[in-house]
Amino acid sequence: MYEKNESPLISEILRYFSTIFTFAILVISIVVSQVTRYFPDVQNVSTLFVSGGIGLSFGTILQIAGFSTILSVFSVLFISERFIKKMWFLHRIIFLLLSTLLTFSVFAIVFKWFAVDDIGAWIGFVISTIICFSISIGLTLLKFKLERKKYNRLLANFKTHNNV
Repeated sequence: MYEKNESPLISEILRYFSTIFTFAILVISIVVSQVTRYFPDVQNVSTLFVSGGIGLSFGTILQIAGFSTILSVFSVLFISERFIKKMWFLHRIIFLLLSTLLTFSVFAIVFKWFAVDDIGAWIGFVISTIICFSISIGLTLLKFKLERKKYNRLLANFKTHNNV
């Protein structure tokens, strides 16, 4: 079913879900509290602001949970090599970005997260998504670089100690 060094599918999905959900709740809560603080009339624009900046409604939290679940599945599909074995990292990130944009667009329209006809809201969403993905990609590439250095150092030590 799965290799010895590979975690069960549900564990992997839950790991991604917990990260995405936690990050989304934190970011949306901070944005909502700050936006409603400086622009109180925004409550009529989005369902995210219905509580007046004092918190997120239970319905909104469930919507974010659904959004996080779908993104978790996409993350497992594109980031792990469980289903797609041979794909460049850049292509994986591009597909994940596109699936995020599509999923968020559907949720934003269906749940009225912001006005569909407000081009400024859509531009802000696309820009913020690209910024978040850029930061994420940068951190991931930094992690890969540090791990590569670590394993190269370990390999060099192994070769010197074993006369290889």
